[in-house]
Amino acid sequence: MKFQILILLFSFFLAYGCNGKGSGSDKPANNVSEKPAAKVIEYISSMRLKSPHRGDMFTYGDEINVLMHAKKRAGDIDSVQLIGDGKLVSTLSKKPWVWKWIPEKENMGRHNLKLMAYHESGEIGLLTTHVNLKSNKAPDEYSFEIIKSYPHDKRAYTQGLFYRKGFLYEGTGRNGESTLRKVKLENGEAISVKGLEQQYFGEGICYSNGKIIQLTWNSGKVFVVNPETFEQVDSFEPNTSNNQGWGITANNNELIISDGTNLLTVLDAENYSKKRIIEVYDNAGMLTNLNELEYINGKIYANVWLTDRIVIINPETGKVEGNINLESILKHSEKSKLNHDEVLNGIAWDSENERLFVTGKHWSKLFEIKIEKK
Repeated sequence: MKFQILILLFSFFLAYGCNGKGSGSDKPANNVSEKPAAKVIEYISSMRLKSPHRGDMFTYGDEINVLMHAKKRAGDIDSVQLIGDGKLVSTLSKKPWVWKWIPEKENMGRHNLKLMAYHESGEIGLLTTHVNLKSNKAPDEYSFEIIKSYPHDKRAYTQGLFYRKGFLYEGTGRNGESTLRKVKLENGEAISVKGLEQQYFGEGICYSNGKIIQLTWNSGKVFVVNPETFEQVDSFEPNTSNNQGWGITANNNELIISDGTNLLTVLDAENYSKKRIIEVYDNAGMLTNLNELEYINGKIYANVWLTDRIVIINPETGKVEGNINLESILKHSEKSKLNHDEVLNGIAWDSENERLFVTGKHWSKLFEIKIEKK
């Protein structure tokens, strides 16, 4: 009988302990502590920005005046923080709400500003805007010398060009005429040609990670091609600002694509995802109509469509650092036979021998040139 009583008492204390109420414990049965509810921050529109205006253009290195007024009925403001490009510039605790800001980042184009007003009520006023920066220096001017000229197929409406292992590779455009070609440098003979389907307007080409990448203009499609057989092995979207493809070049594990605007889109060469945007500006402002591209010794060389101009772009900042005027590369008699759109377009770089080649749409010549800073 005593043994049965002991068993009953042991069972009682065991059950009591499992409830979490034994031994003086005051924790809930599930042993989870109650956490205070997170405080919800309410952002309000309590400020009006007098300057700068959204999208205003400044020169790199300029001091930008930021002037803010509180809106009527905004309530009392304890302090206001100015944040430029994600970094705290300064905090003001009384009027006037005026700052002077010089952007530290050297990239051209968009720079972001954010104002945060802390009210006595606990509310936070939030205001965001941006300004644009152009270059503070005119591009260096380059002269050129023709080293040698080669025959070029006049039927080729040249959209893209690169040099690899003794051959030129050329992409041509226009619906029904677009091709990918492997060309002998010495005589301009195409030894391999693949035509694109009628609906595709071929654009720039480049070599990357053992494959040829060929753009199309406005089909939203980029072809990945075997360089030996010219067979398509993959495709993807260009992911540019307007989903168009104009020019393309490659550097290490990145693809750089132009789309006719001042923006260059950088993609991962493995999975074709977008990594960043390069905004291109010179000292006059944004530079648009960027077309065929070539990466040469750490810089991006770009044809400017409908001109005789090649610009040299810093890929880190987007600043136009150089300008090559090739207006006189063709004789006047040669130019007079061309249509208005049959302009300079096509840049290829032989890195092994440091040779620079250029040509144009329906040109009968391809030139090896040497450039020099004036």
